[in-house]
Amino acid sequence: MTRFHRFTTHTLRTLFGLLFIFAGLNHIFGFWEPPAPHTNAGRAFIAGLGASGFIMPLLGVLFTYAGVALIAHRMTALALLLLAAPVVVIFGFHFVTEGEAFGPHIFVLASYLWLAWEERAAWSALFSADGKKPTPTGASPFTPAF
Repeated sequence: MTRFHRFTTHTLRTLFGLLFIFAGLNHIFGFWEPPAPHTNAGRAFIAGLGASGFIMPLLGVLFTYAGVALIAHRMTALALLLLAAPVVVIFGFHFVTEGEAFGPHIFVLASYLWLAWEERAAWSALFSADGKKPTPTGASPFTPAF
């Protein structure tokens, strides 16, 4: 891996983590009001999430944890695994429901895919079909400390 590639991955992981820390704390404390959705379907979706009473605070805790884990570069594979479904929903909401072809959802999805590809070795045990422990190729974030 080249120096530029490591720098790019580190910068992307930090920015992605900061984005989710901001979003998570905003879900919990509500200090910034995001723009209202443009479509009726988008407004209904956001109203449904808010009316549930627990989805927004739950997402806030999840986003904050994942963001801190990404910035600290600890349990990065777990943080990305926890963010998989929300990233797909963010992309789907903006692309399908709101009909936006270009926007921040493209950055979120592209960043997620880049970081997930970089952590592919840590996920090998999850996707092993035979259930055998894969041969370790390097340090895994799931290796016990003692």
